[in-house]
Amino acid sequence: MKRSALTLLLSLLLNPLFSEDGFAFIFNGKDLSGWDSKPGCWEVRDGEIWCTGISDVKNWLVWREDQPEDFVLKMEFRWERGNSGVQVRSEDLGEWMIYGYQVEVASQEKMGLWHHSLLDKESPKREARHLMALAGEEVTIDKSGKKTLKQIADAEETKAHFKEAGWNKMEIIADGDTLTQKINGVVFSIVTDYDDELSRRKGFIAFQDHGKGCNVAFRNIQLKKN
Repeated sequence: MKRSALTLLLSLLLNPLFSEDGFAFIFNGKDLSGWDSKPGCWEVRDGEIWCTGISDVKNWLVWREDQPEDFVLKMEFRWERGNSGVQVRSEDLGEWMIYGYQVEVASQEKMGLWHHSLLDKESPKREARHLMALAGEEVTIDKSGKKTLKQIADAEETKAHFKEAGWNKMEIIADGDTLTQKINGVVFSIVTDYDDELSRRKGFIAFQDHGKGCNVAFRNIQLKKN
């Protein structure tokens, strides 16, 4: 009996999908099982998901296994060139096009951005949602779509916690109407979205390839649903 319990414990610890503290790995480190992408645009190298950079147009790598509501999503990421992002609570428009909340992954100057991807350029709410929140900001969007901004930290000091060279840690917390992004343990920006028309409480997780030579990688992708 004791031996069986020990065997079970060892198997759990050695299982690549097992994580502590209620987190589960949603990328197995071997292939893109459970994920969906435009052919040739994303691949696995040495346990990491890499954007190949061959596409001239935007596309997304989409996790198809669930559309979580309240959760903590954490991962490591490495930016080298171009523009990428992490989508949460987002909508699938087909043809690997994803609409909704995005955490920017780009050069240090652009980090901290919460963005609404693929929002119609003619939308009357584009001004408030195209750049929803920047580094060091806490933003509330009311039911009508009006944005109120509060500066909670110095923007440049906040962005300095992101390392352009090497791996960084990202954590995205979705709790009710509030979305928080952390980089290397530091809160970069917060959005609380009450918009009657455009706010979303659940949806897809995805990674963006902005096209034109994007070079970015993700690994150790873990999700805990609340």
